[in-house]
Amino acid sequence: MSLRILALEPYYGGSHRAVLDGLVERMTPLGYSFDLLTLPPRKWKWRMRGAAITMAEQARALHDAGSRWDLIFASTFINLAEFVALAGEAVAGVPRIVYFHENQLLYPVRHTAEWDFQFPLTNITSALVADACLFNTRYNLDGFVAEIPGFLKAFPDHQPQGVAERIAEHSEVLAPPFDPAPLDAAPPARGSRPRVIWPHRWEYDKDPEAFFAAVGVLAAEGLDFEVAVAGQSFRETEALVAEAASALGDRLVHLGEPESRNAYARLLASSDIAVSTARNEFFGLAMIEACYAGCAPLVPDRLAYPELYPAEMRYRNGQELVARLRGLILERPEPGTARALGAMYTFEALVPRYAEAFERVAKG
Repeated sequence: MSLRILALEPYYGGSHRAVLDGLVERMTPLGYSFDLLTLPPRKWKWRMRGAAITMAEQARALHDAGSRWDLIFASTFINLAEFVALAGEAVAGVPRIVYFHENQLLYPVRHTAEWDFQFPLTNITSALVADACLFNTRYNLDGFVAEIPGFLKAFPDHQPQGVAERIAEHSEVLAPPFDPAPLDAAPPARGSRPRVIWPHRWEYDKDPEAFFAAVGVLAAEGLDFEVAVAGQSFRETEALVAEAASALGDRLVHLGEPESRNAYARLLASSDIAVSTARNEFFGLAMIEACYAGCAPLVPDRLAYPELYPAEMRYRNGQELVARLRGLILERPEPGTARALGAMYTFEALVPRYAEAFERVAKG
């Protein structure tokens, strides 16, 4: 089936960009065509507030130039209801999918204020105006639906009823795919010492403190291992991470975001164990990629992880993380321990499922 798709991504970076670009690259040869409306990955709160205005103008301009679409595919960083209203005739009657990489009802908020309510409300109205909602995990879908009734009780009056049920009826789980090519091309390069990698952005919700506390205990015990810290840095945590990393001495072999995708793939290929300490995770592509690259994963027994990883790859608390990590360092895991787990989420594995979902929604 040939579909013309209008894709809306106000936060065109990271996993959002990687997934969208990969779908376009692989589905275009299958007969699908895409018009992409994107904005740089900055100031996500302002993207959620205002991207609909900008993108509606762009969609109207494309429509005036002759473009027509069979399907809208949007991320949750746009208020889809506002976009549809503002774009008007340009998108009238076009079926709509919204993809939930995350949701604001489950996202940890450090400073609660009245304006925080706008972001989960945007997710809710987008889900209501969509013909289908795709969530990256069951944790994401079920958590979002479960939180809606309590959130709507904050309305001072005229509290909407049945919203969660209406959204659940047209929602399903469809994991985000990744491109295995750079990982396949990276030669295994494991050194003489076991290497532990923490492949996450340096923000509070990824809890770098918990990771450094664990490897610090093992370093104090005298275990011989290496540590690689890979991920985008931010002002709030950069000094903290640098200070904690310096305490590792010559065990620290990498600190900071790799300069390219291929360099990152080589870093994963040189590592034995990948660790997550996340306080917030709706899927975790970085850990899935690490699995595919040959690392043995250690993830918390919470959030989205229990539906993705078997019990032997999860830990319940800091003490168990230290114990599991100690065991993997002392008995170095064979490369490829969890590669089959990662292989379930490649583009090759998942593009047929996206094609089926797109065609089903477009047909109505």
